[in-house]
Amino acid sequence: MKQKIGTQIEEAIMKLAKRKAAEEGRSISDLIQDALVQYLRKDTAAPGERRMAYHLFCERPMKLTPKQLRHVLEEDMWEL
Repeated sequence: MKQKIGTQIEEAIMKLAKRKAAEEGRSISDLIQDALVQYLRKDTAAPGERRMAYHLFCERPMKLTPKQLRHVLEEDMWEL
């Protein structure tokens, strides 16, 4: 069941959202819902990623290759 909400969005962002929705032939509501779902899933790791993280950090802590360590340090956690 869908629920109606009220919110305020910057005018420029709303124009971009309307244009994108029109290009894709869908409603702004669907566009916003899909964007929110994608945002909320960002913090959820896939099972394969969880196994790899467990293997790297729990089974053999601090035994990363220089390449693996560089990747971890350079990853932008705030990237959209």
